[in-house]
Amino acid sequence: MTWVTLGRGRLFFVLLMLPAVVYVVAWRLAPALYTIWLSLTQYNIVYDAAPHLNRLENYRRILHDGSLSEALRLSVIFAVIATAVELAVGLGAAAFFDSDPPGRNLLLGIFLLPMIMAPVVVGTVWSALFDRTVGPIPYLFDVLHGPDVQWLGTPVTAMSGLIISDAWEWAPLAALLLFSAMQTIPREQHEAARADGASSWQLFSRIVLPQITGMLVVAGGLRLMDAFLELDKVIVMTGGGPGTSTQLVSMYIYKQAFQAYELGYASTVITVLLVLLAVVYAFYLRHYGRMLRLART
Repeated sequence: MTWVTLGRGRLFFVLLMLPAVVYVVAWRLAPALYTIWLSLTQYNIVYDAAPHLNRLENYRRILHDGSLSEALRLSVIFAVIATAVELAVGLGAAAFFDSDPPGRNLLLGIFLLPMIMAPVVVGTVWSALFDRTVGPIPYLFDVLHGPDVQWLGTPVTAMSGLIISDAWEWAPLAALLLFSAMQTIPREQHEAARADGASSWQLFSRIVLPQITGMLVVAGGLRLMDAFLELDKVIVMTGGGPGTSTQLVSMYIYKQAFQAYELGYASTVITVLLVLLAVVYAFYLRHYGRMLRLART
């Protein structure tokens, strides 16, 4: 009877796990393996009837691809600046909500709204806001007699517009993570610091900040890797332009696959990029404890 019960329990466990296993194999593992195989082929869906192996030719091509190097450089710039802005805004917002202002729950709900919007919607909204003809931001500059900024029309302003839109969408996530960390700090520590005459800045820098450093590092790492692969807002807002000034690496892959139809080479870039991100992520996990200790000293 015991063996029958154990057998039924194992069968029930397998049945529970089966949908997740099928999902991982069908939608994660199989496409990844197919992409790796495709990276070893020459396959232009317009000119080639089927993929044919060209061994490591695509990988040799990457070493001499100046456009890819530029796209990687732009992606690093975008990811670093956007993450820094999001953490700064998120930290300020978290400190504000942690001070328990009137109507905190309502304000927090409103502040978190951009985070639940689809990136395509965010890109569309900010494209309209920056539009030179009907956008309220250029109109506000005109009313205030400010400079005639060609939003999304020059390399610097186009990249700035992407960073602003990304920060608007994801700073609430950083704020939510940091606010949750602040809420775990015992209020007795705040009261004791106040009783000792600590100012608001001393309370924040010496009591709060050291105890949320771990969450700050986690939020920064998550956003940095996610921002590096930004695509949706780039397609909607700039299309990689003007020129190639906002052609991030995801946009470069998109153009190789769906405009040049070079699926083999696009798969090679994806494979190399995933390996690089895996190495960076492993380094991040390996040195997370060290970074945390250094931040606390």
